[in-house]
Amino acid sequence: MSSAEDRYRAAVSTMEAAAREQDEQRGLRERRLAEAQQQAREGMQKELAAAQKYAEHMDELNKRKQSAGGWATEKTLADKSRESLMEFGVHDEEADTGYTNYPTPSYGTPAAAVAPPRPEPAPEPPPAAPEPPRRGRHARQPDDEDDFSSTSWLV
Repeated sequence: MSSAEDRYRAAVSTMEAAAREQDEQRGLRERRLAEAQQQAREGMQKELAAAQKYAEHMDELNKRKQSAGGWATEKTLADKSRESLMEFGVHDEEADTGYTNYPTPSYGTPAAAVAPPRPEPAPEPPPAAPEPPRRGRHARQPDDEDDFSSTSWLV
């Protein structure tokens, strides 16, 4: 009978291993589902915040339009927060003055280290004369206005 008992114990252990594997797979599926739900919840919260910000902006633009008598002009819809912003320093320095910024000279460079001037490149040959424009196959003769050879009379 020992062989029957051995087969029985082997079958029981196989069933227990299958049940354990199913439980682990179920747990893994539930964890993945919880993670996916959390990511979706966070994404929706971000989208909701962006949509609320957009709705507030559109409400502000609509209020400006209504206060301007219903006219949606560029001045009415301009961003008011930028007008009240005072800018000093860096923006003043970056203003285009029309002058080119040259590099600061280095006053300790020996004279021998200065590179000799580059030779000028050889002049390019003049371009070839352009070809006269080619006329299309059915183009009209420039001097004959009564030439109807290209007209189809069967239309």
